Formats: sequence, C-alpha cells, structure tokens
Amino acid sequence: MTTRSQLPDSERLLYSKLRKLLNEPGLLRGNLVQMRRTCGKKSCRCHTDPESKHVSLYLGVSIDGKHKMIYIPADWEERVKVWVERYSQARTLLQEISAANLKRLQNRKD
Repeated sequence: MTTRSQLPDSERLLYSKLRKLLNEPGLLRGNLVQMRRTCGKKSCRCHTDPESKHVSLYLGVSIDGKHKMIYIPADWEERVKVWVERYSQARTLLQEISAANLKRLQNRKD
C-alpha cells in the first residue's frame, strides 16, 4: 500500500488542498438561485414596474428526493456562498483524487 509520502507531488498537493478545505467550518451542497419577486403590498413599486421586483437569494437542495428552495436571509448570504463554494471545491478535489486512483488501479501500480 502506498503511503502519502510515496505519492507523486501532484497528488500530495490535492490531498493537502482537500485537508485545508475540510479544516474550515461549513460545507453546503446545493445551488444558489437569485429570485426576483413581487411582494404582497399592493402599493409597492414591484407591482407596477417589472424591473423593480424584490431580489432574494435561495438555496436549491434535494432533501429526501424532493427539491426544496430555502430562503437565505441577507445577513447569511456571504457565509452561505462561501460554504457552497467550499463544497464545490472539495467535490472537484475528490474527483481528481479518484481519477488518479483509478489510473493507478488500471495500471496495477501501488
């Protein structure tokens, strides 16, 4: 079995980047969606001017096989964006590590 020190530099770098990501708090799987909506107030400008609709951020996720849209309050937007981006980066790194291990398996090398 190969130890980390025996891995090529490129693979060790992938593991290192993944560890750094996982040491930070917050990973969130989902897609951020910006929605433009009209409110319930009839006198609001969003009812008369289509360009003046209220903008809000939602997280689209699949929970128990059902698609959900979860509202993200304005004071949470930046942190949720970071969590979603961190998850995406971790997933990409895992795919690269998996591809390297698959190549090693196909070549039957430790």
